[in-house]
Amino acid sequence: MSISVEIGIDREALASALRKYKLSMDSNQRSYAWDKDNVLELYQDIQRAISENEPEYFLGSIVVTSNEGHVVDGQQRLATTLILLAAMRDYFFLAGDRDRAVDIEHKYIFNRDFRSQTTNSRLTLNKRDHDFFKAHVLAPPDDSERKVIKPDRNRDSHKRILDAAAIAKKRVEYITDPFNAQQRADRLADWIEYLDERARVIWITVPDDANAYTIFETLNDRGVDLSTADLLKVNIFNIAGDRLDEAEARWDSMLGILETAGGEKLAKTYIRHLWVAINGPTRERELLASIKKSLTSEQAAISLANELAESAKIYSAILNPKDKHWSTSSTAQRLISDLNTLGVEQIRPLVLALVRRFTMSETVKSLKNLVSWSVRFLIYGSGGGGTLERHYGVRARKVWSGEITTAKQLAGDMISAVPGNNEFEGAFGVARVSKKQLARFYLRALELKASGRDPYMVPNEDPAVVNLEHILPQVPSSEWGSIDVETAKAFYKRIGNLAITEVPINEEAANCGFPAKQPLLKKSNFHLTAEIAEWTDWGPDQIKERQLKLAKLAVDTWPLR
Repeated sequence: MSISVEIGIDREALASALRKYKLSMDSNQRSYAWDKDNVLELYQDIQRAISENEPEYFLGSIVVTSNEGHVVDGQQRLATTLILLAAMRDYFFLAGDRDRAVDIEHKYIFNRDFRSQTTNSRLTLNKRDHDFFKAHVLAPPDDSERKVIKPDRNRDSHKRILDAAAIAKKRVEYITDPFNAQQRADRLADWIEYLDERARVIWITVPDDANAYTIFETLNDRGVDLSTADLLKVNIFNIAGDRLDEAEARWDSMLGILETAGGEKLAKTYIRHLWVAINGPTRERELLASIKKSLTSEQAAISLANELAESAKIYSAILNPKDKHWSTSSTAQRLISDLNTLGVEQIRPLVLALVRRFTMSETVKSLKNLVSWSVRFLIYGSGGGGTLERHYGVRARKVWSGEITTAKQLAGDMISAVPGNNEFEGAFGVARVSKKQLARFYLRALELKASGRDPYMVPNEDPAVVNLEHILPQVPSSEWGSIDVETAKAFYKRIGNLAITEVPINEEAANCGFPAKQPLLKKSNFHLTAEIAEWTDWGPDQIKERQLKLAKLAVDTWPLR
């Protein structure tokens, strides 16, 4: 079958499409995904086009199947337009203008079947969203379903639908204010006519029985933006054959698990990280082709769907130290928190492989190493995104495949890639830290090591309790003598100039000169902070000297293994 021959292309307006067609999402279509910015941008753009009397406003392409009316791509724009039309209907309904409210409802929101007299939505969302969408958007304001059907707290899409409805309501208020009743009706009529006649899209129809992956691939070639997760989903579902229901259930399970950690936006990252853990380094642009090549049978598609659902539990736990997965090990919980504080996303495939393949004891040993390696890469600067992905991806595959089975083996395999003691100490001795959360992390770990406690158990204190103090301020007052602004700027973020302090001390020290800060620092319960008070002066030389001492301590705080 030639997809290019059977694809139909026409011009259509958004509201006109809702009026003319019965449209729906397949059960496997993604949920409502537009956030507040997306919704507001669409409404503001239409407002601008109407205000400037633009003859047309173009909104890209929408793709539907030719007979069934399934929306392949464009559901976000259609749903968001319908939300605005429903808000206009609600306005007329509450204003007592029931005739106009009914006109909008019958034209764009519901249609009635002549034979059965049943009422159906002109646009049906996927099975996870539609009942909620119908109750809280499509149903009129006095419908009892608005009170009966509650949002599912585990579905980001329900919150997004409510957010979009609230924005639409405010947009209608903006359109109608401060006019009288007739003028308000005219203003809304202008909007409805524009949406029905001039807010245009390219309307693409594709065969109902066409291979979904081929359609998506063709549309991508034509500039329609579809995510890797979307493409992978339809590919798995097509190959799943008679086991489609099973594949759909596993995909929904994956999305439900990830929703608490970041929703569908996280799915793309998760899928790639899982694939890297299983197969080794894979660049983003190669991901889909690599996965597609592996889906050689119905069982292969189901196996991948099962793995996506199962590993999603672990991936979600990696992003949440409070997840129940860590309930048996407070040390693992703390180390996961530390890795999240360090913010090294490239390490996740390896962590995923460790948790899936190692015992908890071996996982904890490896997580300690990962914290050390992450700090060394961050300070030394040799861990650029691509480099880290390659190092961690190679080891993730070895752990997943069983080639590496212990923390000791992993450390031995990784050791040559991690900055050595001399390199790390040298880099630490001149390092600047711009991110406050990293500076606090480094200083707390150093403090624990200096006081003889376990630096891997770094408490992630609230900055409202423990704060970061820059001894030499960014803009020194006259109390700092001859230190000029340029010198202060060069040394302000050096680790040697930083200290953790109790909040009252930090607030009192403020921008004071060093003599005024000394007695305050001396009162600190943090050993490395109180030590600063022993200096008689503070400036570039003292900062350098202190930082070199901290660098030696850092080598022991974050050992190679």
